[in-house]
Amino acid sequence: FLFTLVQGIQFSFIPSPVIVIHQVAVYYCSVNHTGVSVQWIVNNTASTDLSITEKGIVTHGAAEMDSNISIPGVPEFNNTIIFCIASGTVDDESFFDTRNATLLIQGLLSNVGDLICTTINVCCFVCSWTIPYSLPEVPILGFNVNITSEKITLLHTNSTELSYCPSDFGIYNISVAGLNDGGEGLTDSTQITLPLVLLSNVQVNIEKDNINQWILHITIQVYYVIHVIIIIVTTAINGNSFITSH
Repeated sequence: FLFTLVQGIQFSFIPSPVIVIHQVAVYYCSVNHTGVSVQWIVNNTASTDLSITEKGIVTHGAAEMDSNISIPGVPEFNNTIIFCIASGTVDDESFFDTRNATLLIQGLLSNVGDLICTTINVCCFVCSWTIPYSLPEVPILGFNVNITSEKITLLHTNSTELSYCPSDFGIYNISVAGLNDGGEGLTDSTQITLPLVLLSNVQVNIEKDNINQWILHITIQVYYVIHVIIIIVTTAINGNSFITSH
């Protein structure tokens, strides 16, 4: 808020804060003397000019004591300089004063940085990343994390790190995008593999039967580690016979 007192005239100017793409910026300007009125200049062009109004800029109270101007939050108007000009006659003397501000528009967020995923153990992995740049006045509302293999899992987090334990081994594609009031930003992607883990146990036993022949017993146990489930496949070899159980 800018307030000045010139020649006894109160001249106030309230610029718009930083906005996010698709929002609307509103600037206010007023004087307290009937001999003075305000008008707006947008990048050196009067706000009432057709080249300005056809782009969606709307002026309320042009050439009046109290006025405001609305500017759509589109990339074209980022870094636009907005002038409020107060002019008129006060006690037979010319009055002129001006104030200006630059409109800043935060677009959708760019890619997150340094996205990397590593396995925690045979069942889980963790992904981390750095936040994308955003104007200081515009908060980042979190991150969408998309994890895909044969199915799609969409998660949301306010952190820059996420741990995940899928229900099966395989190749996982991970994409991360930041969020602000404008929506979801650009995505960054990586890939990680949770391999099928096999653990085996072999037991060998030799004994004589009742007719004094040697019998070889071999037991093989194979453990398939899938998430927190362990599937045991046992194969026993007894002489010339084969028995398999699950």
